[in-house]
Amino acid sequence: MIKKSAILIIGILAFGFNIKEFTTCKNVKNLTPINPTTEFSIKDKRAYAFAYLTDIKENKKIDFIWEKKVKDKWKIYSDVKLQIKKGPRWRTYSSIRIDKPYFKGEWRVSLYDKNLSLKTINFNIK
Repeated sequence: MIKKSAILIIGILAFGFNIKEFTTCKNVKNLTPINPTTEFSIKDKRAYAFAYLTDIKENKKIDFIWEKKVKDKWKIYSDVKLQIKKGPRWRTYSSIRIDKPYFKGEWRVSLYDKNLSLKTINFNIK
């Protein structure tokens, strides 16, 4: 418990917030992730990344960076900048369209604060 608390305090001091939850899902309703998963189909039409942040020390922008693996190299597909506000908690999300056959393959989405990657989720589109 002490180790986990120390990591949490270091994270809040370094980034100005804590990541309580970061997940990919099939939808977001009322700022709640619906059907969390790392497996999508082009029939899903969209992939969502949801972030639940706590202990936000200042207003700032964070990035959701979506990347697709192409010939063994990660290529940025989208960089979505979103505002978060100072306070005890903030929930936000980003999404991409995945409704075409060329979207099939390995993907990842990362949560960034400035140029620092805080958390990454790998997922597949079939």
